[in-house]
Amino acid sequence: MKARMMGDEWGESENEGHSLLPLREVPTAPGVIGFVNVPLNTGDVRDFKREMGRLLDDPFGVADRLDEFLGSSIYTYEDLMAILRSLFNNEEREMIKQAGIRDWDRRNPQGTPGDQKWPNSSPSWNAQTEDGRRSMIDLRNIIIQGIREAVPRGQNISKTFNECQGKEESPTEWIERLRRSLQIYSGMDPNSPVGEVLLKTQFVAKSWEDIQRKLEKIDGWQDKSLQELLREAQKAYMRREDEKQKVQAKVLVAAVKEVQRQEQASG
Repeated sequence: MKARMMGDEWGESENEGHSLLPLREVPTAPGVIGFVNVPLNTGDVRDFKREMGRLLDDPFGVADRLDEFLGSSIYTYEDLMAILRSLFNNEEREMIKQAGIRDWDRRNPQGTPGDQKWPNSSPSWNAQTEDGRRSMIDLRNIIIQGIREAVPRGQNISKTFNECQGKEESPTEWIERLRRSLQIYSGMDPNSPVGEVLLKTQFVAKSWEDIQRKLEKIDGWQDKSLQELLREAQKAYMRREDEKQKVQAKVLVAAVKEVQRQEQASG
């Protein structure tokens, strides 16, 4: 799916009012090529998000689909950051950035460091200069490669993904078991950005069904912290325990009444 070209403004609070204006190469005079901003329809970005798949499930597929969606245009730093904010949550973006910078440094040991190729704030690259456009193209490529490399591919990480919460297991016990499993089978730090997003996703997806339903109903649960999700899971678990106690109390009352009825009948 290619992006159509229309105007619109979008973004989170940190970037409100920013329009997506990728550069398109066009002839400006006989034998002269220039670059002009061509607005990108943000409805297409939102539609694409529904089609692109999940990063943790298929990082290579997500990378290829995003690369195709972006097409041949050149995107500014601001455009690329806005697109990432629209498509991925905080932890996923950090995973992509770390993986992309790491991959760039590995491929270009004598070149510009990766953290300068993907700076933390706008570098004010000039789109009308070759160096500026080269930097924009490099950043786009770093992002695509970062998506491909964001999810660890260790042989044993699938063992972590196969873990499920036991019916009587508390959310606290469940998350601790997930943490240990992640460390044992993948050697990954559960407190790292990558470990955090893997833990959070597995915690929600593999919780017992009543807790899973509760967590998945939370609006934007992907952007909640693990502690917030744990608190909500604990509420659902305690509600289940309360219901169980109520049922047990009813059974006990019924049993007492039955004993009393039998005693009265025999008396």
